[in-house]
Amino acid sequence: MTDSDSMFGGLIPLPPIGVDIACSMYTANAPLQINILGALTLDLKGGFNTTVRTSGADGVILEVQSFRVETDTSPSTPSSGALIAFSKSNATSAPPSVLQATASGLEMLLHLPLTVEVIDKATGEVHALLATDSTKHATLRAADVQQFPPVNQLYTLQEPVQLYPAGDSAATGTEPAGVWEAADFIVNQSA
Repeated sequence: MTDSDSMFGGLIPLPPIGVDIACSMYTANAPLQINILGALTLDLKGGFNTTVRTSGADGVILEVQSFRVETDTSPSTPSSGALIAFSKSNATSAPPSVLQATASGLEMLLHLPLTVEVIDKATGEVHALLATDSTKHATLRAADVQQFPPVNQLYTLQEPVQLYPAGDSAATGTEPAGVWEAADFIVNQSA
């Protein structure tokens, strides 16, 4: 096995450039504060797709193609309540996502500019459309990565993420309309 075939002295195999990797993810009890709804605790499920852009002995750079996790606030009543969906926005301010070596081992950083929609289930109307600041993003971090693509890997929201009405930001003097406080996702490669 050569350096081009393995990462960091053979710790894990390198994915080839251009390969698409689809992953599923789930978290329970993720706190979210949205001004129009108040404090919520969410179970979110969904996933993301990445494409390997570079792969070498010093790390892997990935492009996030898509990201979406959602929850149904009242799953037993299909005609009432709301869907809350987090998805990757088209903003280009986030740095590339990486799998890299650190002093404590391998880590994955998934950088995501986000849009959050609160959708009325009965009408399909969007009651709130929030987004990360144009100069900020959410970061999901996986420490102690033992293999990639992931199998039962913990990805943690690195820090709380402030959410603004879509099109507004801290730079425009707008106050946040919500904050995604924390999340611990279990992530697996999708078949």
